[in-house]
Amino acid sequence: MNVQELRAALAATDLDPRLYRILEQPDDSQWCLRKQGKTWQTFWCERGVVYEMRRFKDEITACEYFFTRITQRAP
Repeated sequence: MNVQELRAALAATDLDPRLYRILEQPDDSQWCLRKQGKTWQTFWCERGVVYEMRRFKDEITACEYFFTRITQRAP
């Protein structure tokens, strides 16, 4: 799954799109996926503090993890 496929998969769920950011600057209380250099990162951002940071070497693994993580956490 790449970023484009991830966006489509998330759009097909009931998740509120305000709960996550993909390749965008996070606001508050959101799951985030971003690329820094050659590394992909997923994390929870709340009040500017980063929690549960995971780093990946490739887009596919990062996107699959991100999708699984946020859809399993959804209320």
